[in-house]
Amino acid sequence: MRLSYFTLPSLNWLFVPQKTALIFALRTIIASYVVLVIALWMELDSPRWAIMAVWIVAQNSSRGEILSKAYWIIIGNIIGIIMALVIAGCFPQQPFIFEISVALWVSFCCWIGSCTRNFRALGMVMAGYSCAIVLFGSVPDLNEVFMLAMARGSYFILGILAENFTARLFDLNLHHQSHKKLTEDLQLSIEEAIKSVINMIRGDDWAVQKSDTFLASIISLNNNIEFREKEMQGTGHTGDHARAVLSSVLSLIIKASGLSILMKQTKGKDLQFSNILPITQIYLQELLNHLKSGVPIGDSLTALNSLRWECRQRIADSFYRGQQKNQDYQNDYSEKTLNDRILYQSLREILAELEVTLKEFSKSRDMNLKDHFRFIIKNRYDFRRAWRNAIRAFVAITFGCIAWEITGWSYGPLFLAFLCMGCARFCIFENASLACKGWFKGACCAIALGFLYNFLFLPIITNIEILYFVLLAPFLAGGLAMAVPKYAAVSSACMFFFCYMVGFTNVGRMDEVTFFNDSMAIFMSGFFAFTAYRLVFPYQPRKLRLQLRQKLLHGMHHLANSLRVTLPREWVSYVMEAFVVLMRQLQEDRNTTLVQTYRHGTMAVTLIGVNIIRLRAMTAHDIMTEDIKNILKVVLRRISKFDGRHAKYGPHARTVVIAHRAIARFREREIHEKNLAIRIEISAAISSLIIISYALDKNGSFLRL
Repeated sequence: MRLSYFTLPSLNWLFVPQKTALIFALRTIIASYVVLVIALWMELDSPRWAIMAVWIVAQNSSRGEILSKAYWIIIGNIIGIIMALVIAGCFPQQPFIFEISVALWVSFCCWIGSCTRNFRALGMVMAGYSCAIVLFGSVPDLNEVFMLAMARGSYFILGILAENFTARLFDLNLHHQSHKKLTEDLQLSIEEAIKSVINMIRGDDWAVQKSDTFLASIISLNNNIEFREKEMQGTGHTGDHARAVLSSVLSLIIKASGLSILMKQTKGKDLQFSNILPITQIYLQELLNHLKSGVPIGDSLTALNSLRWECRQRIADSFYRGQQKNQDYQNDYSEKTLNDRILYQSLREILAELEVTLKEFSKSRDMNLKDHFRFIIKNRYDFRRAWRNAIRAFVAITFGCIAWEITGWSYGPLFLAFLCMGCARFCIFENASLACKGWFKGACCAIALGFLYNFLFLPIITNIEILYFVLLAPFLAGGLAMAVPKYAAVSSACMFFFCYMVGFTNVGRMDEVTFFNDSMAIFMSGFFAFTAYRLVFPYQPRKLRLQLRQKLLHGMHHLANSLRVTLPREWVSYVMEAFVVLMRQLQEDRNTTLVQTYRHGTMAVTLIGVNIIRLRAMTAHDIMTEDIKNILKVVLRRISKFDGRHAKYGPHARTVVIAHRAIARFREREIHEKNLAIRIEISAAISSLIIISYALDKNGSFLRL
């Protein structure tokens, strides 16, 4: 019964590694060996910085991510070096202003890094801590700042080039393999979306919220498309078509959720709409089978257009039947025909979005397509998070400088350089406190491992071959650990600091005093950063969830009263990214009422926002009469009260009541309206108001803070 404790299943990543992890570890080791032998052969003053650069840029991911990471690290390194020369030239004899300038620059880089995405953020923080490394390294003699800047910059570029060259040796037929993988991921997303649509048509109106993993995969794939583009250079705008596919997939899910709500609200109150549902389900199932079998989608698009035309024809027939029956004025009949039109139009919009999805998917699969298509979604910046990261970094670095000034420690500049590096890197993580903790643990492990190697192994090494053999075990274990997300933060910090602790020089080795001071500098930098991130704006999951809710509700409020026109795809992308973050925060609370509340509430905010955009578009054009526009403006004004701070019970209840009253008035108006164009617009307004009122009514606990 106790044998299970000794099987060490948590160490499978080390004893039974995955193929990708093993390849990553081997190529990183080879790159480390190559750059080390070059640095030693050139008799550089500090070869360890070159091998440290290899472990900074090491990434167990696609080739595109490695290229992007290397590119932005080089850009950030160049910017940091230039800024180091500027600060050193401006304040050579003013230590206080010098230190404050470094703290402000690193904080500014943290702010910029928090507002950017992917490896652009890493490049920005690299500009911060590379500047700090050069400046604090040249404190003993600022006259040497230029040479030190050139040396450190050369080390980083040498390490990055070596790692990328080695990684390229393991990539065969990258161009086609990357395109094939992107196509498979897009097809899988479309198939999952079609399955969700089928389930929602069958009556499961919250089917998509139960698959937050699917939504997370879409957001992740969308963020990774830029890396695929680097791997597929020369394929035109394949990446733009892929982004369009994913955006249409999200819109498809949202529109299907709206249809399921309309079906639920009009259940038993329609005439013929239920007759088209089996036909739609059969078509979607056949389309799913065609995608899985690789059949060309030409025939599927033809059948899709026929189904869309059928919906349009039935809408026209309902108007005709309504005119025939208008003489007898049958309220029940008129209500049912109106419900039919609303449902047919909603289904028609779903089919139109599906057509866009399939066409864009077809274009993304054509590697020879040369067009000028562009698809861009503007990102929204989280300035609150950016300011918090900047303030954290400034406080930690400032207190570190004060401690150095008080103690006068000769290794204080090294301590401050690593402190700036840690504070800058932490800001790119969603949970900075957790990243800081992993960084501190990795530093402690590196100190222990460095002690073992410096005083047991290195004294007996006489040539570089034996050195490579001795370093194989820690490098291999570190590379395999970096390939495991659970240990990535600790292992990356450990390998980076381990390379520094070993020293790697042509003559001599690190003595006991130097080792002790280096260890103390690394330990204190991690401790200061860890303490700062625990005390200054500490990470609190509950508070973060509340802030995300406020952010979503404030966005909904902004949609209702802002003069700026927001595209539906921008709103959907914005909310879905927040939804993925919320689900990560709730991982420990799965299958609870809280998780369900956040799932349904986030989807409700998405639906409300999309339909707010539709209502605002109706109030902007000239088809609607002024009395109808005024009613819509009243509803929008009431929704604008939900700004994330004042969404209490009273405003929420009044908004629901006003939405229901508007629906009733529009239904009556639609029956007596003679203008066909206005009747169509009123039907669309009723559809949006039904979805809004349902989402408001069923998600009061999420919308009322």
